[in-house]
Amino acid sequence: MSDSPNDLTYRRLPVRRFARVLVVVALAVTGIGSYSQFQHRQQIASAANCDRQEHCFRSTEQIDFPTFGNVYPSNLNDCLFAAAADWRIIVRHQTPGSADVIADYRRATAGGHDLFDDFYRYWTLHGIAGHRIAGWHTINMVGVNDVESAVRKHKALLVIFLFHHGDTVGGVDAGVGGHAAIIDGYSPKGPLVVTWGTTYQMTWSEYWTSVRSLYAIEG
Repeated sequence: MSDSPNDLTYRRLPVRRFARVLVVVALAVTGIGSYSQFQHRQQIASAANCDRQEHCFRSTEQIDFPTFGNVYPSNLNDCLFAAAADWRIIVRHQTPGSADVIADYRRATAGGHDLFDDFYRYWTLHGIAGHRIAGWHTINMVGVNDVESAVRKHKALLVIFLFHHGDTVGGVDAGVGGHAAIIDGYSPKGPLVVTWGTTYQMTWSEYWTSVRSLYAIEG
């Protein structure tokens, strides 16, 4: 499973002779990172502000979510389990503990990749972090209207992507491989996607390039 964004990876800096240089560099990097996060939150808040635009829907005002180990430094291949937890936060208004979600991922997969059929079986039979679902059904995706109608009806949808080189999520490099996420709304630009601990504004072009299937959760 794709575990981007990769720009969070720690990179060792070469030692400099003067401490002042290190301090300036550290402050600059910290400032850039904070500003980037601020910009991201502002972008999502603006995109999801349905009071200002008619063609818009969002199931929650929440932008940031727990990562459930699906980003650096853990980089677990547990995107399906993280998506299940995000769905529960949005639809059930319950926030499962990260340790519980990761423990269930390890039990279900022995620490390997979370295969789709195994994930479905585990979520319906055993539950994830104490919550079990009745099942799910596939959403027909002929066009944009199908996606928008489904997210309005079900509040949050499980989406499966297959990313290739150059594919992006809200302009962020998605890496290569399969990935699971949650759609909890849309704006005129495209779907609002929850993954990697935050919300991304995808374009419809990004979405249709990478999407493989869409599911409504029952329970």
